[in-house]
Amino acid sequence: MAMEHRSASAERGSLVSLWGLLGLFIVKGSVGWLTGSKALMADACQSAADCAGTVTSYMGIRKARMDPKAVNASRHNPESVAAIVLSAMLLVAGIEIGISSARSIANGVEEAPGVGAVIVIAAGIGVREGLVRYRRSRDIRCGIRVDRTLDGRSDIFVSLTALVGTSGAVVGELYDMPGLYVLDPAAGLVISLIVVRMGYRMTAGVLRVPDHCKLEESDAQSLLEAVQRVDGVVAVDDVKAREQGHYIVLDIVIRVNPRISVFEGQDIAHRVRRQLTKRFLHVMDANVKVQPYDPGFPYKSNHQEEELSSLIQ
Repeated sequence: MAMEHRSASAERGSLVSLWGLLGLFIVKGSVGWLTGSKALMADACQSAADCAGTVTSYMGIRKARMDPKAVNASRHNPESVAAIVLSAMLLVAGIEIGISSARSIANGVEEAPGVGAVIVIAAGIGVREGLVRYRRSRDIRCGIRVDRTLDGRSDIFVSLTALVGTSGAVVGELYDMPGLYVLDPAAGLVISLIVVRMGYRMTAGVLRVPDHCKLEESDAQSLLEAVQRVDGVVAVDDVKAREQGHYIVLDIVIRVNPRISVFEGQDIAHRVRRQLTKRFLHVMDANVKVQPYDPGFPYKSNHQEEELSSLIQ
C-alpha cells in the first residue's frame, strides 16, 4: 500500500508539473507571436522541451504503477515513441526559430517587442522556479530519485537570456536607440541553438536507451548489503536496475542452499523483494531469480559428515 501511495503521489506530481509547463508554453508562445518577440518564442520552445520531458516521465511513472513488472523502456514502447516524436518536433521548432531570428538580424529589426513580452518572461521565471521547487519537494517526500538534470538548470539561463534580449530591445524603443532592437532576435538565435541541442540529446538518448541503467557505486553497494542480510541468501550473483519513470526495478540473481525445497527458495526470494521495496523508497519492484549455490563446501561436506556419523553410531 505504501508503494502504491508513493506511486500515485508521484503520478499526481508529474501531472501538476506537466500542466504547469504546458501553460507556460501556451502563454509564452501566444504572447511571443502577438508581440513579435523572437526571444520569447524561443523561450516557449524551451518550455516545450521541459514539457516533453515531463510527458515521457509521466508516462513512465504511470506505466510502472499500472504494471511494475513491465519490460524496461525501449524504442518500441509508447513513452519512447512519444519522446522521439516530441524531440523531433522540438528540433524542427528550434531550427525554424533560429532561421527566423537570423533573417531578422540580417534584414534589420525595425521595431521592438512590446513590454508584455518582458512581463511574461519575468513571470515565467517565477512560475518555473515554483514548479522546480514543488517537484524537488515531491521527489523527497515520495522517496523518488532526484533528477540530476535539474542541477544544471539550463531553463534559467534561457529565460534570463530572453529577458535580457527583450528588455534591451524595449529600452532601445524607450530611449530611441534602434540599434538595441537587434538584441531580441539575437537572444532568440542563442536560445534556438540551445533548444536544438536539447532536441538532439533527447532523440539520441531515446535511440540509445540501454537495457539496464547504471547504478552508482554507493547505491549498488547498499542494495547488495541489504540482499546479503536476508536470512537464507548465500551469495548475490548479479544486481541490475531498470528505470520506470523516477523509480527503478531491480533484477537480482541470488544463490541459496541447494538442499532446501523450491518453496523455501521462493520464500527467500519474497523476503528479499520485501526487504528492498521497504528499505529503498525509489525501488518500485524487484525480480529475484533463485539459483542453487555450489554444492561444495559448506553444505555437501557438512551434511554428509553428519549423516555418516549418525549411521556409525
